[in-house]
Amino acid sequence: MEHQELKYLRDELNRMCLLHYEYASKTIHIVLLIWGGVLILLGKDGLKFTAANFENIILCFIVATVFFVSNIVLYYTALKYHNHADIMFKLAAYIAVFYEKWPSSAAKIGSNGCWELATFEIANNPKYKQDAYKKNFEYFALTAVSVGLMFLLLVVFLFNIPKECGMEQIVSLILLQIYLIYLGFSIYWFCKIPKYTYSRDSYGMKVQHMKNFIRFALDTEQDDEKALKDRLGGVWDLIYGEK
Repeated sequence: MEHQELKYLRDELNRMCLLHYEYASKTIHIVLLIWGGVLILLGKDGLKFTAANFENIILCFIVATVFFVSNIVLYYTALKYHNHADIMFKLAAYIAVFYEKWPSSAAKIGSNGCWELATFEIANNPKYKQDAYKKNFEYFALTAVSVGLMFLLLVVFLFNIPKECGMEQIVSLILLQIYLIYLGFSIYWFCKIPKYTYSRDSYGMKVQHMKNFIRFALDTEQDDEKALKDRLGGVWDLIYGEK
């Protein structure tokens, strides 16, 4: 029964790992598809810079709305990416605490389950090179481009607001307020996305899950502290600090 659970957990973790690294490519495809609609719109109508024009305001607002929608997609997929990673770390921590054993010098790795323990220690050792491609800058880069273009369009929008009082000016000012709300939310998401992607505290997330399962194992008397220290090896010192 124990081996069946471990196999199930390993299979689930492998499945989640595969899905995890598909998020970035799927997000890029969705956002580029949305931006493709912007290019079609601009190619069809185009902005007229020869004189202030109310049609330019409408076009800028529509394009800004499209960018705003793409920023919503980027933010919530980045958040989902972060939450999915947290679930993976939690599952890996459970396997490490209840199933894995750091191999002794006389034992081969194959005779002990220690994948997560080894991964945890390698990730916190500067002599092992980390994989840059896993940083997931895509969310941040795409949002940066989107917000930058929204600022440029805002300049065009402001230039085209009618000077004379009238219905077009009133509509323009209403649209401007909505535009600024778009921009405000987009800047907020732009600032939050790094926390969920390339600059997330993966180490802190792993440590917290490991601590929770260690505490659970001790509270339920499934293990004692000495046995856990021996089984986790150097990882125990990484989690709690060397004493």
